[in-house]
Amino acid sequence: MGAPGTPRREVVTGTPRAARVDHGGHGGQGHARPGAVRAGEEGPAVASLALRALIRRQLRLGLLAFGLLVVLLGPLPLVLTARPDTGVRPGSALIVWAVLGVAVYPALVVIGRWYVVRAERNERDTADLAERA
Repeated sequence: MGAPGTPRREVVTGTPRAARVDHGGHGGQGHARPGAVRAGEEGPAVASLALRALIRRQLRLGLLAFGLLVVLLGPLPLVLTARPDTGVRPGSALIVWAVLGVAVYPALVVIGRWYVVRAERNERDTADLAERA
């Protein structure tokens, strides 16, 4: 154990105890949850294919979100460079800072939220497929 007041360390890797498969000879310990797939059955191959498909979908989604950011926010420097010199119009510097400091963030939040919702949906769909297999 650790010293009083120190946080307890948690193990976050490996198979959860409830999901471990009983391979016999353990005196009744390590019961598998209902519907668990035993080693050697076709379940691991299906799970591997589902995981690869999930990775491809997540990569495609990430590239799409990045592409949206590039298309929507990438031209901003060009647009702001094309504006008249700030010395000629004193208010134009304020417009540049307003666009860069305020107007960009709603686009980032919307794209980020869209990405997270879609990524979670992809993971949920893959988990459902793996459970059915």
